[in-house]
Amino acid sequence: MMMGVAARATALGAMLLAGAAMAEAPADTILLNGQVYTPGGWAEALAIRDGVIVAVGDAKAAEAWRGEASKVVDLKGAAVFPGLHDMHVHTQFAGLEQFACGFPNAAKPAVIAARIKQCAAKAEPGAWIVGGNWSAGSFAKGQQNRGFLDKVAPNNPVLLSDEAHHSLWANSKAIAAAGVTRDTRDPAGGIIERDAKGEPNGLFRENAAGLLDKAMPEPSDALKRKAMTLSTRQMLSYGITSFTDASVRVGNVRTLSGLARDGIIKQRARGCIVWSPGDANGEMLIRTRADYTVGRFKADCVKVFMDGVPTESQTAAMLHPYHGDPHGTGILMIPQAALNDGIARFDRMGLHVKFHAVGDAAVRSALDAVEHARKVNGWGGSAHEVGHNTFVDRADIPRVRALHMTWEFSPYIWYPTPITDVDVRNAVGDEMMKRFIPIKEALDTGANVIAGSDWSVVPSVNPWIAIETMVTRQKPGGGDKTIAPDERVTLDQALRIFTSDAAAAMGDRDQVGSIEPGMHADIVVTETNPFKVPATQIHDTRVRMTFIDGELVYDAANPPPLTAD
Repeated sequence: MMMGVAARATALGAMLLAGAAMAEAPADTILLNGQVYTPGGWAEALAIRDGVIVAVGDAKAAEAWRGEASKVVDLKGAAVFPGLHDMHVHTQFAGLEQFACGFPNAAKPAVIAARIKQCAAKAEPGAWIVGGNWSAGSFAKGQQNRGFLDKVAPNNPVLLSDEAHHSLWANSKAIAAAGVTRDTRDPAGGIIERDAKGEPNGLFRENAAGLLDKAMPEPSDALKRKAMTLSTRQMLSYGITSFTDASVRVGNVRTLSGLARDGIIKQRARGCIVWSPGDANGEMLIRTRADYTVGRFKADCVKVFMDGVPTESQTAAMLHPYHGDPHGTGILMIPQAALNDGIARFDRMGLHVKFHAVGDAAVRSALDAVEHARKVNGWGGSAHEVGHNTFVDRADIPRVRALHMTWEFSPYIWYPTPITDVDVRNAVGDEMMKRFIPIKEALDTGANVIAGSDWSVVPSVNPWIAIETMVTRQKPGGGDKTIAPDERVTLDQALRIFTSDAAAAMGDRDQVGSIEPGMHADIVVTETNPFKVPATQIHDTRVRMTFIDGELVYDAANPPPLTAD
């Protein structure tokens, strides 16, 4: 039987492609017998040469690139996905906390007391004890004060972060070391909580926490390097090949840049320099950002804190009063005029802006500032990110796409936990919780949507937990409680958020974010395929291998140290 015209053309094309492949240099790595997630559907193999994907398809397509030196890996049915992006982490905090005096999230007071007492027994008198993370919902009214900590650590300054990292709990020695007395005024954008006599009771909210931070000794450079090395390795073990460090300051930028220069931090990374009006350190880092841009690390982003958090501190800026408090609407950190000027300047400079905006009033203020920048500068600026978006007014949902911006949500805390279902719910009421973190509404507008863990605000950076709970809105593994179930997304949407959508926000979509020829080989191999297990098992996904630019940077068969020693 004679071959048809279309069939002959197809066969000829295949021969030409195979011949072209053989004529070129062979692949360095070939992955066979897998389940490869591509924009066009599932494939079974791929080939990588010089860090770039050169073939995706069946075994024959990949084998055409085999040479004598090619490393061929039989995946034995394992799944392959584009590398995942965490668009909001704190690498130094996440690492340092693992070397500090930590205790489980939502730990009971007795557990915290025992742990601090244990740390104090090992510490030299006068040495600082730092750790966390506590949840206010674990304490009886009035129980959480400086006297609680004085009793278990009378000879050491103690400083403990809350679950959201927006409040600090200190004992008397730490308060004294900071020079805080009953006469110390609340700083702008901060609250020093006081007892019935007007004395600081040990709780410091938002900018007031800075009074204590300044008194605490700076970690050594060696410890910072050790901490960041650990946290970024842990991210690789979960398949995270790109990340944004959302709080770059004088205290961590040199370490972050140095580790990238030395090839210890493997990921593509963006640093967001913390800025507020009048902040000399922030302005200095913005001016000298080129000094820290090296390798795969770029410091082209500015971080702006708009407000606090909607926990018992009630510092997130809300359009309407908090539940049970007819006069409390939180703290909006920056006056609109000053914010407009700053954002327009950064937009004009070509910098990317990431806003911390939790309350709906903070989200609106951030959008207003970018709208001002578009009017002043035109539409050539970056797709600035409004981050967290725990509460967003319905009227503001369409504005992000209209302003060519990006939504960055925090999926790791949108399932029932003490921070969400107790602290936040008590602060805002049940009605507001029906639209808690409105990701589905954002996706429906067609705007770009990305996700960030905010680690170490959350206890784990595992993106597979986030992907599962985006789909279920239940705790990992499922349960009888959900939070805002109308905001569920599909698994395919969740993976796009963590891959191609995030790569676009990083400015790297031409290089990474999907598996197809011509893209850099930032890929992750998983033992199971999340599409072929119940949704409540996705959090159990285990990473076998992580590649960046074709380099095997994590191998579960031969893992690097992944715990603090």
